[in-house]
Amino acid sequence: MITQVRSWTHDDNIPDLIGRKKVDWSIFEYGSTVPNDFKVYFYKANGGEEIEVGKGKQVTLIYGGKKYKASLRNVDQISAGRESLQLRYHSNDLKDLMISIFKHSYEFITARKPRDPRNKKQVVVPDELAEYIEFYTTDIPYNYELKLITLEGNRNQQMPNIWWVNQGATLSEEKEEGIIWAPLNGKGGRSQYHWDTMDEVKQGDIILHYANGSLRYVSKALEDCVHAEKPSSMSNSNWDAQGRLVRVEYHPLQPNIPLTLFSQEIMKLQIHQGPIHSGAGVKQGYLFRFKLQGLHKIQEISPQVKWPEFTLFSRTQIEEKAVVTNLPNIVEDQEVTSKMNDIKLFISHRGFHYPPGLIENLYLSLKTKPFVILAGVSGTGKTKLVKLFAEALGATGDNGQFSLIPVRPDWSDPSDLLGYKDLSGVFRPGRLAEVLVEASQPENQHKPYFICMDEMNLARVEYYFSDVLSVIETQEWRQDRIVTSKLINRESLLPQDQLLYGDLSIPDNVYLIGTVNMDETTHPFSKKVLDRANTIEFNYINLQQYPSLAIHEKEETDLTVHNSFLRSEYLQLIDVYSEYTELVHATTEKLVKINHILEEIHSHVGFRIRDSICFYMVYNQRFELLSDDEAFDLQLLQKILPRIQGSSLSVKRVLLKLLQGALGRTLPVSDLMDDASEIYLKWNDNQEENKAKHPLSARKIAFMLRRLEEDGFTSYWLS
Repeated sequence: MITQVRSWTHDDNIPDLIGRKKVDWSIFEYGSTVPNDFKVYFYKANGGEEIEVGKGKQVTLIYGGKKYKASLRNVDQISAGRESLQLRYHSNDLKDLMISIFKHSYEFITARKPRDPRNKKQVVVPDELAEYIEFYTTDIPYNYELKLITLEGNRNQQMPNIWWVNQGATLSEEKEEGIIWAPLNGKGGRSQYHWDTMDEVKQGDIILHYANGSLRYVSKALEDCVHAEKPSSMSNSNWDAQGRLVRVEYHPLQPNIPLTLFSQEIMKLQIHQGPIHSGAGVKQGYLFRFKLQGLHKIQEISPQVKWPEFTLFSRTQIEEKAVVTNLPNIVEDQEVTSKMNDIKLFISHRGFHYPPGLIENLYLSLKTKPFVILAGVSGTGKTKLVKLFAEALGATGDNGQFSLIPVRPDWSDPSDLLGYKDLSGVFRPGRLAEVLVEASQPENQHKPYFICMDEMNLARVEYYFSDVLSVIETQEWRQDRIVTSKLINRESLLPQDQLLYGDLSIPDNVYLIGTVNMDETTHPFSKKVLDRANTIEFNYINLQQYPSLAIHEKEETDLTVHNSFLRSEYLQLIDVYSEYTELVHATTEKLVKINHILEEIHSHVGFRIRDSICFYMVYNQRFELLSDDEAFDLQLLQKILPRIQGSSLSVKRVLLKLLQGALGRTLPVSDLMDDASEIYLKWNDNQEENKAKHPLSARKIAFMLRRLEEDGFTSYWLS
């Protein structure tokens, strides 16, 4: 059992531990106040002797073989109506020791501590930067052994990875050999990710062994994975002879732990490449990723099982501290449509209405990549849409999950957004950096954070946003999270700033949405920006949409979602290819035809856009939000057409050829090269909309043609 009160923690699984104290300012001043719930642990360490109210005892704190004098007093706080156990230093020796050992905490707190002594605001060190004191019992009452856990110690103490292996028929042979083993390749010479994970197993890693409906063993890897031939004891299997092998030490779990006891709780962790599928059963495969938090949850659910000591960790050692039972429910694929309807209802109840399919499009765009641009004339509700969409998912300005960052025309480099160093060398974070730090906290990693960059192109986006754009492209899976490269050079920061900002990156629960107007006060976008975003346009406005005066009978439910609802699941085409081969081929064939057309004006697309469009189409098919034609129409509109601009006849020819595909019929391109007015005039009268295969793209192309003929120049942004 784990007891946690404020900055103190006690774990029954750690022998002789009295308590663990997170370092705060009191440690550098006088000692610490011990929570009342922890008195029992100190009294037990003192041979069961309790301290009378108003009395105290001298204690000895032992560190590194040296003894330090202190006192333990049971203070009567009359004004508060309670007692308080206080541990106080007797000399400056302990203060000096704490400052010298916990230099990171001391510098962090000192740099942020209010200068005004009347301001009693406490500086809280983030958990990922925290340092700790552990108090242990000794054979002598009132003598406590100290263990000081520094930030370097935490970082250097490599936590083991946790794995889950499905064994079934191979369990007895592998247990007898003291190994786990998987082939390099299967039929056709193709490997599987649940075999490839074997290469990642390192000495000291922990492995949960599942067979026949229950966890039956837990083991510790005795050495790193090696490539080895199939053991002779497994000769009856049909696998290839060449494989991967890890030597392990098996420990039985008695009684065995049935899957049904914990599968629902493990599902909530959303472990990337984990063992539990959406039906709460076990996936087919061999070695899957798992979480330390998941191991801890299973241990809590099965207190009757005696777990070996190497599997026991205190709560503060667990990397992710989010309380699983309080996490929002995971939204399954079949529930996404219902969730979209709830979001639209939430927005309409606040008096706002958007075109059909827009909310679905915004969701699919964010799911595809966490950077979206909303473009259109001023006053069409772009910023409001971002705010309402975020609020519908539980992200508000009050809870810090929605942030509006107005872009200034004088922004010229990333410091305006990320932060800068002042003349003394202290890093002054920008608003984006502050949000990224908050979103990165372990307790917040399941929450989506929305950042609205308002009027994003008042300054040149490439100047102030280039670092962010580049880092977004470095996304990769690491265990069960998507990580990126660092945004700030750690070595350029002072030590106290390195703690908070030295590892700053873009976590996978942050979603960037820029709103843009296109007029004489703004700047156009480069292809570098357009390639990395879905551009959703707001140009067709129905002013006759009025607020409903009807009473809303349906009560709004809590729409708060787990970040997995929005987080990308695919980073490379191989992530979807095996399951959606037909859709990927069909989409790519369309893009190949479009590329042949675009090559004439050197605006053809590359792999980044191909993959992005394929991901969008796959998500749409999975969630059944739009028809395939509607989804591809939006991708043509948002990913292809924004790249086209110019004044040449080649541009006109490209637009006419693209229009053929959007309409789904052949056009007399040669004749229309002289005068295309018959095409765009029909769109002015809405004569063509219901006839087109991709009506949104066809309408846009028609207006781009009109601009080209009337003004001698055209662009996606001018129509």
